[in-house]
Amino acid sequence: MKFRFCGDGDCPDWVLGEIISTLSVLEANQLKTLADMVARKILGQQFDEDEVKSLTSTVSSDGKTAIASIHFLLNNAARHNASELVFNEEIQQLGLPKEHAAAMCTVLTEHAKAIRQRLIDKSFKINELESIRFLPPTSESINCSRFELKIAQDLVNGLPQDTTHVLHIDNAQLRVLLNEMKHARSIMDKYDNTNFKKISIMDKYDNTNFKKI
Repeated sequence: MKFRFCGDGDCPDWVLGEIISTLSVLEANQLKTLADMVARKILGQQFDEDEVKSLTSTVSSDGKTAIASIHFLLNNAARHNASELVFNEEIQQLGLPKEHAAAMCTVLTEHAKAIRQRLIDKSFKINELESIRFLPPTSESINCSRFELKIAQDLVNGLPQDTTHVLHIDNAQLRVLLNEMKHARSIMDKYDNTNFKKISIMDKYDNTNFKKI
């Protein structure tokens, strides 16, 4: 079955399973509180994990899967501009009781505009690169360069989390990459920068590190 809030696509099985096993089992007022917390999380605010555990203690050990499914429902409904009527009808088709669906719709109506704007603002930022740092070489990184990457809102098991990764790049490949980035930047510099914000990954580095490669 296709759903408007999924962009006329299928609803993932894991979301359907979570609706049936967790969201529909919660009390409607608990779901509304939880959904409001998730909506604020989508908008960049933090929520109290202990409160999440308390709200979901009867149906889940930590509430993470419930949070992930609500995040999917609200995020996609706002993204695809699903009306309250359509969203209400479709999540009931997925197994959510009428009172619970009404609670979700109330939260969506309150936050949909802000969520859509948030999605627009971050539309070109999938697993956003927050920072990058050149790491000193080790005995195991001969002819390679090491970088520490911090990723904001990286999806881990369906949940957005801030993560840190260490990346090893062959020095020859890194030189090619650097030259391509310089070429791309030279092309961007030809345009009127008042119409867009110029972002250069190279600006995040100390260029002296590249001169050593």
